Amino acid sequence: MKATITVTVVGVLLALLSVIPTVRASFTDATSNDGNTFQTRQPIRVTSYQIGKNVFTGDTYNLQLEHDLSNDYFVILRGGAWDSNVSSSGGYPSSDYARVSGDPFGNLGTTTNGDILRLHRQTTDGPQGSQASWQGQVTVVESLDSTDTAGFRLLGVSSVGLTGTETTASGTSPNGWTDIGRVGLYGGVYGGGVETTARGAKEHPSAWSRLWPSGSSTINLLRRSKNSGNLAGDTRFTIYAVEWGDEWTIQRVLVDGSNGGNGANSTNEYTTASINPISRDSTFVLAYGNTWERGLGNGWEGQIFTLGDGVHQNATENRVAVGAHYSGSRHADVYVHTHPRLRVDYRFMADGSIGRNDTTGTAMVDAQLGPESRSSGTIGVTAGLRFVVLSNASHGNGTWYPRPMVWARHTGDTQVTWYRSRSGQPGSYWLQSIDFGELWR
Repeated sequence: MKATITVTVVGVLLALLSVIPTVRASFTDATSNDGNTFQTRQPIRVTSYQIGKNVFTGDTYNLQLEHDLSNDYFVILRGGAWDSNVSSSGGYPSSDYARVSGDPFGNLGTTTNGDILRLHRQTTDGPQGSQASWQGQVTVVESLDSTDTAGFRLLGVSSVGLTGTETTASGTSPNGWTDIGRVGLYGGVYGGGVETTARGAKEHPSAWSRLWPSGSSTINLLRRSKNSGNLAGDTRFTIYAVEWGDEWTIQRVLVDGSNGGNGANSTNEYTTASINPISRDSTFVLAYGNTWERGLGNGWEGQIFTLGDGVHQNATENRVAVGAHYSGSRHADVYVHTHPRLRVDYRFMADGSIGRNDTTGTAMVDAQLGPESRSSGTIGVTAGLRFVVLSNASHGNGTWYPRPMVWARHTGDTQVTWYRSRSGQPGSYWLQSIDFGELWR
């Protein structure tokens, strides 16, 4: 009798083990009475690459990805040139700014291998005449499935250019949108990047532009400066047009104002604009804009953006805010992304969190909701389901770029590390830790 019972129990256990999902499997909404439906991948995958010194040294760099690239993807590119000889002047926008110039699908005219993104900038030299390698973050956001619900569809990648002092331009998305209310554009600074032949430190405004959709496929750009000489050279933006699935709510609002002040830590130091009420914990924001001024602290690279009034964090918000350490006219298109199962951790880091002599630092955030791998080295990689958006307010009032150009990635379960390629002037910042880990439910 004992032997028979033992065999029966073992048989039951083996049968149970045969239906247990693998480690990579994740639970999704029930499609049967018992709710035991599983899938092996998430709707959205995110990988952030931290390119260190002396890696991207030329005008073109082929970034090898962790995976073959999904057809539905977009990029957020942040960075600036590093030149150890820079001591008493500002860097060149022609070497500070880079853009995505090729992908595996030939979207930008250059076709690469399946696991390669091509980056390009105009020059490789710094103001002291030596080679200035590019440092920065390339965050690749991919939709692997559920593109019409919890994910997104890439409508196309556009390359839009302006020449000299031109202030406006338009392009056409290769595939138009069916619902402009779910469209996000990701281009230039905080998007697919920008390259320019402008070579004066005061000419960084050449790379700053508003970005918004209109009609059924039109992409609009607008840049400006109080001194037309600050717009120079030939400038080209890489712009991703994305239509999010119907589980998402996408809002876009124009923030137009000039409020600013010491530390960007008071509500009167932010300009706000109204949006439909949303849950803060389920929403992230990105902004694309221009400024009338050109300095480190009143130019676009020194603008700080967030949900709400700029200071307080409420469970439900009906505004977005853009501020700075100094007052100065700004125009910004703010894109508000909300999903009921998205999780976003907002952290404000007070004035001095970016120290005058610091090129890197850390902040604490909530732990990840899904699997994540991290590595360090000349190219540090964070691969998983979350990424960081960081905007900062700089104390600088000159044009010693790229001091205010700051970026970040997750380097621990509860840690974000920020970087910049040149120290000088302290600052404060708003950080968003954006986690797609529960979108599979």
